[in-house]
Amino acid sequence: MNRKLHRFFRRRHTQDSEIELAAQEGYLALLVLDREVLPAKRRYTMAELAAKSGTDLSTAQSLWRAVGFPDLPEDLPGFTDDDVKAMKSFVETLTASGIGEIDLDSSLTIARVLGSSLATAADAVSESVADRFRLARDAGVSDEELASVIAGQSQLPQLAEMVDHIFRLQLRAAFWRRLALVDTDHSGSIPGSIGFVDLVGFTALSEEIGEEELGGLVRRFNDMAYDTVASANGRVVKTIGDAVMFVAHTPEITADIATQITARSLSDPALPRARAGIAEGELVVRQGDYFGPVVNLASRLTDMARPGTVLAPTEMGEQLANGGRFDIHRLGRRRVRDIGRIDICSIKSLPA
Repeated sequence: MNRKLHRFFRRRHTQDSEIELAAQEGYLALLVLDREVLPAKRRYTMAELAAKSGTDLSTAQSLWRAVGFPDLPEDLPGFTDDDVKAMKSFVETLTASGIGEIDLDSSLTIARVLGSSLATAADAVSESVADRFRLARDAGVSDEELASVIAGQSQLPQLAEMVDHIFRLQLRAAFWRRLALVDTDHSGSIPGSIGFVDLVGFTALSEEIGEEELGGLVRRFNDMAYDTVASANGRVVKTIGDAVMFVAHTPEITADIATQITARSLSDPALPRARAGIAEGELVVRQGDYFGPVVNLASRLTDMARPGTVLAPTEMGEQLANGGRFDIHRLGRRRVRDIGRIDICSIKSLPA
């Protein structure tokens, strides 16, 4: 092993036995990434972490599970001084004075949402890095050569700054949504409109094409959906395979997003045709997700929609038609699964 790489590992408290095993098994480059992300020495067991952080073992374990990780063996020193610092910050939020009280359950709920969201972000980053690894190895670069190239060239500080800034932007927007733009007397619910868009025939298509092509198709659809939602002043709530769930303040924005995405799918030869369902009313909000009858209705209408169409309750459609930007076609009363018979319509954008 070259000296540069060896010095990199030594500065990051990596044992010779770890380095030797990584070299034998061919994962030196992976070990470099591991030590770039968490360079501090693993010193403390979970019980020691709790004691140094000023909390009890049960609370420390609860937080560790909340962010998405399993219990470690009791005698394993798997935690660092950075873990102690983070745990202390968590404990301080439970004792700090301010507007209202932040109890343990509320704090763990926030930790679960953050853990899940950041796990998704981490998966996206790791996917990009894995693609670069494959390209390098296909070009004949050895594991040690790849490890030497990436050692000490981490973009982690820039990534951490970006994550922090994006979170601050999203937090500011969330405060305005919940505390200024709506009636805060509605406990756990806000007025708004919701939409779902999915790709028709995606399940059958996934059986016919390879994993790489399928992944590229999903990325293409998600990229298009995210751009469309953001540009129209909506927000993507989540993506589930070939489906996108989004929320907006007004029915007009929701209809605009749904009709744009379905139209773009029709003009993109690489994508199956999309369909959508939208609805409006009181939305139940929990842990960054949306629930309730309005959400269920939008989801069921999506299942009923034909390729390239957008369905909505007729009452919502008539409201949209009055604005002069959309045309509606009444479909009459239809049975909506698990909901009952509802007057529905299809919606199209009128030319500008």
